[in-house]
Amino acid sequence: MIAILLALGTALGYGVANYLAPVLGRRMPLAAVLLGSQLGGLAVSVLLTLGSDLTMDAAGLAFAVAAGASNAGALACLYRAAQTGNLSVISPVAASGAAVPVLVGLASGDRPGPWQLVGIPLVLVGIVLAARRPPTGPGGTRGIGWALGAAALFGTFLTTYAGAAADSSSGALVWSRVALVLTTGLGILMLRAPVRVAPRDGALVLVPGLLLALGTFAFGEATRIGLLSVVSVIATLNPVVTVVLAFALLRERPAAAQRTGAALALTGIVLLAIA
Repeated sequence: MIAILLALGTALGYGVANYLAPVLGRRMPLAAVLLGSQLGGLAVSVLLTLGSDLTMDAAGLAFAVAAGASNAGALACLYRAAQTGNLSVISPVAASGAAVPVLVGLASGDRPGPWQLVGIPLVLVGIVLAARRPPTGPGGTRGIGWALGAAALFGTFLTTYAGAAADSSSGALVWSRVALVLTTGLGILMLRAPVRVAPRDGALVLVPGLLLALGTFAFGEATRIGLLSVVSVIATLNPVVTVVLAFALLRERPAAAQRTGAALALTGIVLLAIA
């Protein structure tokens, strides 16, 4: 029961963060939201791993750095997509990056279960349906290209983070976050993107990163005491939280084709998590 509650906490934390950060990015500089949230996430990660051994071998550290860099790109693409598109469609498309580790496993000789074999085409069909609608209604298909970029980078993050965590769970959490912050900061400097926000918003931009870090920690604890096949499916429901918030608070009403595509993508994502 504790493992299930922790996994639900992961889904809730990720889902709320992936709603809140894009919404904040619509009314303040995107760079400020990216940098602020990742600084908050790094602070939480350091606190959660106090006293832990963070040493990693060269390969593990390289995986952690790659995970952080790809995560930075994924979040930037996701938040950029949500500035113009329907978040209730963008979120499932971006989360479809969960298919990437499965495809990498297939290429390296893994044999996925029957549910995963069903989930991959569902995700792909869902993306096609979400992307094919002509951009005539509110949001249209705007942002789908950025969402697909987020999916590819998110899948890369999942794959490389798994390699880092195999060496050291605590080290993977902290060093990937360090790489995430540094990559985000370097991108902001290169693009000379504005990061100034009003004083009242200074603490608010930290919240998404805090939620993401807490969600990651909760998932790690859930897998430690519960069945991976169960907690993974529950944690994968985080896009549902984002979609529900977009429907309830943003009053988003995508067209039928987009709703169908988002539903198929969400279903496929859940099936991919079944071991």
